[in-house]
Amino acid sequence: MYSMVYRAPLVLALFSLTVIGLPAQTNGGATAEASKRSRPISPEVAAALAAGMPKYDPPKPVAPKDEEDLPDMRDVDKPRNQIIRLPDYVVREKRPPVFRERDINTTKGLSALAMKRYFSETARALNRYTIPLFGMSQEAYANMLYAEDERLENIASLKATAADLKALGADGTAISREVDRTYIRTSDYGYQKPK
Repeated sequence: MYSMVYRAPLVLALFSLTVIGLPAQTNGGATAEASKRSRPISPEVAAALAAGMPKYDPPKPVAPKDEEDLPDMRDVDKPRNQIIRLPDYVVREKRPPVFRERDINTTKGLSALAMKRYFSETARALNRYTIPLFGMSQEAYANMLYAEDERLENIASLKATAADLKALGADGTAISREVDRTYIRTSDYGYQKPK
């Protein structure tokens, strides 16, 4: 039913072009002469149908108005609450770059950010002191967690890009392979070198 609704105007248009005598474009590129030979109705019926079709009446072109002729909208549409209306402006500038946290923070700033993100005040208070030979400091551990989260976000983003390329029909295996080579850790359990 869905396809029949949209095929009917197309069939009617092709039929009316054939009746009027214009060459109809079809999939095979047939000309009007070929369609006249294989017309299923007589020329009298085709003429009667063509006479009943409405004539094409093109719309009249609208003359563009000059900006000087248009009334000033500030005078026509005055607000009641004394709000000043400014004219519309279109800004065509480059968008500012999108900065990552790593781009705008120093090393100390990243450490402070990681400490706030991964440790609560209580955890910082309880783990204030570390033994240098047996453990790592809170800042080093927070930086390690921050780097791991950043690594996982990069992997997920690039894997999503590869999946989008595969969905579009392109070959996304090269991106997947490079993501694995870049972000995989050789010390992970079960790692095997690619052959």
